[in-house]
Amino acid sequence: MTLAVSDFPSASGPDGEVLLTELLQREGEVLTALDVDHLDRLDSDRLLSQMSLVAHLVRGGEAVLAAMSAEVAVRSDPVRGTDGLAAKHTYQRPSQLVEVVTGVSAAAASRLIRVGQKTSPRLSDAGLPLPVLFPFVGEALREGLIGVEAAENITRELTLAAPRAAVEHLAIAEASLVGQAVGGGWRDGLPLSADLVGVQARLWRDRLDEDGIEPRAQKAFEKRDFWISRSATPEGLVRFGGQVTVDVGTKLHALFDAILSPRTDCRYLPPDEDTAESVDGTGTGTDTDTDTDTELPSDGTDPARDAGLRDVRSAGQKRADVFAAMIDALARSADVPTVTGASPTVVVSVTADVLERQAGTGQIVGINSPVAFSTIKQILCDASVVPVFLDPDGSVVALGNNQRRFNRSQRLGMIARDGPTCAMDDCQIPATGCEAHHIQEYSEGGPTHIDNGALFCWFHHRMIDTGVFTVTMVNGKPKVSIADWIRRKPYFQ
Repeated sequence: MTLAVSDFPSASGPDGEVLLTELLQREGEVLTALDVDHLDRLDSDRLLSQMSLVAHLVRGGEAVLAAMSAEVAVRSDPVRGTDGLAAKHTYQRPSQLVEVVTGVSAAAASRLIRVGQKTSPRLSDAGLPLPVLFPFVGEALREGLIGVEAAENITRELTLAAPRAAVEHLAIAEASLVGQAVGGGWRDGLPLSADLVGVQARLWRDRLDEDGIEPRAQKAFEKRDFWISRSATPEGLVRFGGQVTVDVGTKLHALFDAILSPRTDCRYLPPDEDTAESVDGTGTGTDTDTDTDTELPSDGTDPARDAGLRDVRSAGQKRADVFAAMIDALARSADVPTVTGASPTVVVSVTADVLERQAGTGQIVGINSPVAFSTIKQILCDASVVPVFLDPDGSVVALGNNQRRFNRSQRLGMIARDGPTCAMDDCQIPATGCEAHHIQEYSEGGPTHIDNGALFCWFHHRMIDTGVFTVTMVNGKPKVSIADWIRRKPYFQ
């Protein structure tokens, strides 16, 4: 049998506290009988049935909490001054008192008050009774048919439409939304989740208040924002954030979806040394001698190849790498304003000793934190370098000549040779957003020539510079393979 709050005697009378105590005791008996530590003994149908009954009971409890929270807010009205309920308990706002008494979060306490105020009986300033603002929502809430979240979604959106909507139309919208929320609307079926109820409520809001859409859009436009920190975190990360309008967000989602489609996810496999296959088995590996430290099993299989080294980046890390490519592409665009005749420039300061030892730290001008040599190495690999010679006191002694950076024509040549995306197989980052890599390092005498260069996205360029992958030129084209030191790891044995 389904229980609702209305099935129990009134808890607001003299015996209310006793009844609530008895209810809590019954709840403890129910928990013992359910034995939540051994739910595996239930078949699937009984599990879902009991879950539905418990959710119904929880929703009924939420209805009581919402009504009580609204009453706390009434008794904490600022006009009462220090006699207000919240003030008597040394709290500035009624939501703080609700938060402490119930143990819910600040957001949940505020939600309880808002829903309670819109679904409970009201009194005018003169003490006269007023109709409930949302009677259909209130009734469904008290019967345990909908929860506070669904009630909040309905009342919030219809409240926004109320100033410019007809009362009868609001009543129709409320009844319809409650029907969908409980699964008993014009077409019976499963109830909608709180999130889907919110979607439907927004559609009703926009239909009831067509003139209100443009002001909201303008308000959203004015609230667009982007910020980026000038200091790095102790872990070496620069925080940024913000919010954009719906159209910009949609374009960004479309871009991420296109580049990060599951059908193009990277898969790195060690090369088959007998066939010189690629890192993903498609024929783009390197011709190398068999590693004498690794013996193949008698059946001829290669555990290293079978085990594979898969792309373990999270979805957030992949989006961050796409964002890095977007910045690179825009920075190289001819449409970007120049600074003293050059594209937007990142200035890196590093001592000759760090460059010689290939270890230590340097400084990126504008970021108030040191950066590791691995980061500096990646920046310098695809950058114009102007040596600045300083004396021990920091004064400039001499300037060297601009050198080493691949120019636009060389980049176009690499795109024509290797294709329109990152030179790593199956990576869909556009080549225009990639960094140029010296296959034989410039510091080791490698020329800045198309035959010694390849375009890799920020992530794969970092994997190469840190030694995870190695790149060689075979028949005039770059070939990528997994570094020997990785192939010798235990999981490849």
